[in-house]
Amino acid sequence: MKKFLLLCFILCSLFPFAQEQCIYRAMLLDSLNLPVYDASITAFDENDNSAGYTFSDNQGEFKLEMPCGKSYELEIEHLSYEPLVHKVNLDKSKREKIILNQSTVKLQDVIAKGRVPIKMKGDTIEYDADSFKTGEEEDLEDILKKLPGIQVENGKVYYQGKEINSIKVEGREIFGGNTKLLTKNLPSDAVDKIQLNKKFKSNPFANSLQDDEQPELNITLKEDKKNLIFGNITVGGDADQHYDLQEKLFRFSRKTDATLISDFNTFGKEVFDNEDYFQFLGGISEFTEEGGSMALRNSMRNVMFGAGEKATSMKNHLGALHLGYEPNNKMNVTAFALATVNDLNYKSTTERIYPAFTQRDENTNSQNIFSFISRLKIDYNVSPKANIKYRVNFNQQNADNISAITSFLNEDKTPIQFRNSKNKRENSHLLQRLNYIRKVGINDNFGLYLTHSYQKEAPDLRLNSTDALFPTFFDFNPTNDGYILNQKEDLNAHTLQGLAIYNHLITNLSNLRIKLGANYSTQNLENEILDRNQPIVNDFTPADMDFNFTELYADATYTKKFKKLKVDVGAGLHRYKTENKGNRTHSSREITRVLPHLEAEYAFSMSKSLNLNYKQTYEIPQIRELTDAYNIDNYYSIFRGNPDLKETKFHQVDLSYRVFNAFSFFNLWMNASYTKKINNIRMEGLFQDLIQFTTPFNSDMPEDTWAARLYGSKRFSKVYSLKLNATASHSIFASRSNQVNLENTSTLYSATLTNTFKIRKKLEINAGLSYLQNNYKNNFLENEFINLNPFLKSAWVISDKFLFQSEYTFNNQYSNGDNINRNHDLMASLRFKPAKRVYAYLTAGNLLNNNSIVSNSYNDFYTVVNTRETLGRYIIGSLKVKF
Repeated sequence: MKKFLLLCFILCSLFPFAQEQCIYRAMLLDSLNLPVYDASITAFDENDNSAGYTFSDNQGEFKLEMPCGKSYELEIEHLSYEPLVHKVNLDKSKREKIILNQSTVKLQDVIAKGRVPIKMKGDTIEYDADSFKTGEEEDLEDILKKLPGIQVENGKVYYQGKEINSIKVEGREIFGGNTKLLTKNLPSDAVDKIQLNKKFKSNPFANSLQDDEQPELNITLKEDKKNLIFGNITVGGDADQHYDLQEKLFRFSRKTDATLISDFNTFGKEVFDNEDYFQFLGGISEFTEEGGSMALRNSMRNVMFGAGEKATSMKNHLGALHLGYEPNNKMNVTAFALATVNDLNYKSTTERIYPAFTQRDENTNSQNIFSFISRLKIDYNVSPKANIKYRVNFNQQNADNISAITSFLNEDKTPIQFRNSKNKRENSHLLQRLNYIRKVGINDNFGLYLTHSYQKEAPDLRLNSTDALFPTFFDFNPTNDGYILNQKEDLNAHTLQGLAIYNHLITNLSNLRIKLGANYSTQNLENEILDRNQPIVNDFTPADMDFNFTELYADATYTKKFKKLKVDVGAGLHRYKTENKGNRTHSSREITRVLPHLEAEYAFSMSKSLNLNYKQTYEIPQIRELTDAYNIDNYYSIFRGNPDLKETKFHQVDLSYRVFNAFSFFNLWMNASYTKKINNIRMEGLFQDLIQFTTPFNSDMPEDTWAARLYGSKRFSKVYSLKLNATASHSIFASRSNQVNLENTSTLYSATLTNTFKIRKKLEINAGLSYLQNNYKNNFLENEFINLNPFLKSAWVISDKFLFQSEYTFNNQYSNGDNINRNHDLMASLRFKPAKRVYAYLTAGNLLNNNSIVSNSYNDFYTVVNTRETLGRYIIGSLKVKF
């Protein structure tokens, strides 16, 4: 935590301390002495540092508050007037009149030069896209990265630490609401304005004191892109093995909109990943966003997704279609479907470092993953006081993962075992949601939310080994092909959820919210382990488990506003019931708990606030954790559930502070949190030879986690701006290894410092440093991992015809002080514009031909170092046509 506080101090030291402030007021007039309104005014001090930004009101007046005793230049711009640089010597507060001359430039030139970069309209910030472009932008994401107050990480968009989950185009949802697909595919030249609604409410009838406010973006298109098909087609490749084929088509009209995109590439360009897939799963997570509760832990395993992975051989295919129809102002219908196919082949080496020995596996891997995602959404406004929303999702994923594994012990060069592993998985998910929201009286509203979810997971595992598999647990019979293990698993889950919410505005300063909810889930788990094709029967296999979960709850929240302070205080009465009925065990449990919660917000001003949140929650163990039967994870790990597991209690406190000033281009968000877990579910490991047996247990030791995060950005001048993104966390928790109780501590620091230089909209340079330190310690292990990565990115608009871009990273990885990986990564591209809507690209990746990447991780029992072969140097030429 000391290092994190040091980072905070460094950031704060970059910004000037408070000085005596003077107020500069002025009135803008034209040659006829009439006021000029909606003009933009940007102030720079004598060191060319940004000192403020504003625009004139309807009387032509504006005000800037700046440090006294300095000289400033005011850049004044307006669509109909000549740009003016006005010098001010601000020795004291003063008021002036400034005359602007009527523009004699052609209208199209004025539009290009006289745009207002940022406008404030109540709770909405409107960014003018062209004001932030420098010429290298390809898609919407490239513009969003340059907007003050907006943060983009791995395709996700954030405002003041909150993820923006709704990004619309012309007020409509496209791509099924997936923000990443939109930001990475909407062409930048189609974007006119970006409107940030800081207080979007999903409930259109919500009153002023309801707490469902979330940031939302709306993208408005340029007039020449409306009612026409626009987009681009890209065809590329090399003379040997690589291809790059893309097509993006968009059409927006008054009643209909349609989007069609496809992508095929062989060099690891990421199009869609795990997080995108989970966003479409919806279900419990979306239900909790409406104010619902679900204490049951997730029983579905993580899906595999190959897009964007580093491999020596890759083929990534994607196709997506979106259709939207708005026949009138009452109804809106959208449909979306996406399919992906990913083929990966690569070699890797995995070292598992135990306290007493090291096991090294050399692997040859092949993956084939098919995913299909679809969504239909209907919104209907029954009346001005009521609306209905219906949504249905269907998702399917089939994945095959085949590995040939050769195992070595310690430094031996003679293999101890040969294995083949084939993991085949099929996942299906059907989700339906029906929402009814109604305004009651003048200020009250009622919401009813119903959800049905069906999930099916069927993983099959086949292991073939030269040596006996899990000899302590099973007695396999050898064959001519060695020992063969098959495992067939089938998990089915039906979940029903209902939630009713009533908001009553008692006065303009107080509100009462009542919630009633119910969750019911019924699940069945069957698991069979076979010796070749012969089922194995013993005390812990096969498994046939039925699990039922019921949660009933009622919650009341009272909201009171005291001038700048708003407080929400409430409590919920929750009743949980679980029943486990298996072929060997039968148990049930019922508990009733009162869970208090508190939220407080103090708004110092429109741009500065402090938030405090506290809540208590419970987590109920899921069916796999409760099933007293063997489950094979992989060739070295076997798991068995614990039917005696109990619930985990959470205490969570969260404090955040934000400052955002668009006019001084300053943004700061800080967050600190503390979580205490009581009876948390942890893993116990038992090791015999090279076999790991794990089972869950409730830890007697309360667990503590402290975490902090900081994000700050500041534009200091026309040329220079800075961003800092830093996190820190410290956890203390328990585990067991070979019946020895372990006390574990985990500490994580990470920071990325980015310096951005923009020179006359021709050259942009991002230079910075990423730092990650991960420390882990228990009774037997002590590890320190450090990643130190300086980076340099540049975009140079050489002329109207040429754009050059490059990206360089110096990767340094350390394990316990030893450098385990050091390499230089360099990518570059050249774009040539031979015609108005035609672009030719020459793209080169991995120019320094690094042939492997190294990653490290750890758990309670061992340390993992993974070395993976990656795609070598490639050079691709492509041609893009825009229309």
